[in-house]
Order: sequence, then structure tokens, then C-alpha cells
Amino acid sequence: MAEIIDNEEIDRDTIEPEILEQQFSQKYKLLTETAVSVKKSYIKKLHGTKSLKLGVSQSDNSIEVYELNNTSLSRVCRLSGHGKDLSEVVFSPKEDHLIYSSGQDGVVKLWDTRDKGKCVQEYKDEDDIEIKPFDCMDVSCNGRVLCAGSLLVQDDAFLVFWDQHMPKPLGGYWNSHTDDVSQVRFHPEKTEILASGSLDGLLNIYNILEPTEDDALTYSLNVENSVERISWVDEHRVASVTQSNELQLWNTDTGDLVQSYSRDKIARSIKRSKEDDCYLVDTYTPAGGTPTLLAGSYGGNGDVLRSVSITEKKLQPCTDFRENKQTVRCCWYEKDRDLLVTAGESGLISVWSRGGGGGAGGGGEAHRAHGKLHAHRHKPY
Repeated sequence: MAEIIDNEEIDRDTIEPEILEQQFSQKYKLLTETAVSVKKSYIKKLHGTKSLKLGVSQSDNSIEVYELNNTSLSRVCRLSGHGKDLSEVVFSPKEDHLIYSSGQDGVVKLWDTRDKGKCVQEYKDEDDIEIKPFDCMDVSCNGRVLCAGSLLVQDDAFLVFWDQHMPKPLGGYWNSHTDDVSQVRFHPEKTEILASGSLDGLLNIYNILEPTEDDALTYSLNVENSVERISWVDEHRVASVTQSNELQLWNTDTGDLVQSYSRDKIARSIKRSKEDDCYLVDTYTPAGGTPTLLAGSYGGNGDVLRSVSITEKKLQPCTDFRENKQTVRCCWYEKDRDLLVTAGESGLISVWSRGGGGGAGGGGEAHRAHGKLHAHRHKPY
């Protein structure tokens, strides 16, 4: 029998190591790292605070809270209590000891990390018999309003709003998306502006001060692909990462698509040969003000992780995280100290510092749709 030859391409770097070192010239060193569990549990979500508390959700539906002190991570508490898949963790933007979580059990929980992780409030939508399985949530920049997005229930996908002090909803939207709501993100400075992304391929922008859903929906932007992740890169632009690992930047003032990058183009920008192995983590905006995309490769040991700056004309090589040990699923950036935190499939929390020094103590740099709201509900804000 003739020998079977495997012609499948192996993902590799497209340039020599010396050139790679030169092009990815912005250096971040691994400041500290910890494994959150000895079990085979990967990290799904990650969020943090200015005081450098970090909350991560694991595949076993628990939340681990850590605190970064200089160059070490210390465990604060473990939170557990959702009956079904835990979908999001978000710290309060005003009180660092408060952390919210959402789950597919139809509950948003508020935890106080000062009291060994006690659940101090639950938010539900009890007006309907059918549970709304929440797949995402966020908190407005002043900490007053919560929003959770649901999976598809019958023929509706819901955005539900609460005042932080009230367990019953203020109101909700259910005509703007026709499939699972994958992410919601409040504007970083304007409390009334909300963005939502969905598997229906729409990126929606709302002004929640308006009295009805119809009036609130400012733009319904067609991404033409299932939206997996969205983030505000500045006051006027939202980045969308799709399930097929494409990146788009939209101007939310005009509704225009301003930049778009295919998976192939992103793979080339991180200097890898096989686009099918390229994956996108998320975008963040460093202190310098240029939005940055974090991306990696499943190829080889799955430890390739690199960032590229999103300039006006192209993706510019930025950092090669050579000490990375895992496929990264989420990240969080702290601008004041120039710290990037990554977490992923090996259950590791990795803290990266510009130049590798400084730590946490010093501060500074470390080198339109249709339909209305139900009549008995008022506007959500």
C-alpha cells in the first residue's frame, strides 16, 4: 500500500526570529502568574478594578477573586451559587468590593468580597413564568444601571434592565435582536448609551433615556456575521469580534463601518502562516490611545499570543508575549499602570507589565428596529 502523505500545513511564523523580535518591539514581561485550580477547569471571563482586584469565572461555574499586590496574586474568595452556566463577571465601577455575575439560570447576582463572597442581592425578571437565560451583562459607568442579555426564548431575545438598588426590573427590550444576545457593553463615559451584539449579526446602539425600545434604538448595524464580543475602543467607536474571527470597528455617532479585518489579514499581521489556526481574544486601548487587538494561534503548543495596534491604515505589530503558556480566552487592561491580564484554557491568570517592573503598588506607567416596550413597564433608565 502506498504511503499516505500528510500534506496538511503546519502553522508557523512567517519571518525569522530576529525580525520578529524587531517588529514586535513593544515589550511586556510576565509580572506574575497563578493557576486558579488544580482541576481541569478553564477560565471563561475576566474583569478587574483600579485597585487591582481580579475576578475570573471558570467552566465549573465558580468565580475566583484575586488581588494583585506588587508582584504576587493573593486569593480573596471563591463565589458559587448559579444553578446553570455562569456567563459573565463584572465589578462595580464605583465600589471595588462589589462584583456582579449573570447566569443561564435567569439570575444576576451581586456579591460582596469583604464578607467572604456573600451574595447580597439577586436580580430577576419575575413578571414572566419562563426563565430568561442570561448570556451576558454589564453595569453603567456610574454603577446605577444593570443590563443583562438573554439567549433566545421562544422567538424573543431580551435585554433586561435593573436599578442597582432594586431586585425587580425597570424594563426591557425584546424586538431588537432575533437570536441570542452575546454581549452588552455600556459606554465608558455616557451612562445612557448601550451597545449590544448578537448571533443574528447585528450590533445595536441604544439611548436608554428614550421612553420606548423603538425610540431608544439609534443604530442597528449589520456586521453580517455572528457577534461574539464587543468593546468600546474610544468615545466614538465600538469594536466587534465575530465568531469567524473577524474584526470590525464602527463609528457609533454616524453608524459607519470604519475598519474591517479578515481572519487571514489578522493572521498575517501576527506573522503566522495558517489563518485557520488564528483566533481573536479582544480589543483594548492602552495609555497611548491606539486601539490594540490581542490575537493568538492554536498551532503548535497553542502558546503563541501577540498584539497589533489598529492604526488608520493597517494592523501594526506591537507585542509578542513570548512567556505565554496557554490558549487565551479573555483579557483585561488597566490603563493607569499599563498592566494587561490574560486568562484561558489552562486555568492560568497571567499579569503582564510593560518592561516587567513596577508592579501594582506604584501607579503610573510601568514601561432601527420595530416594536415597543410592554405597557406596564417604564423606560429602563
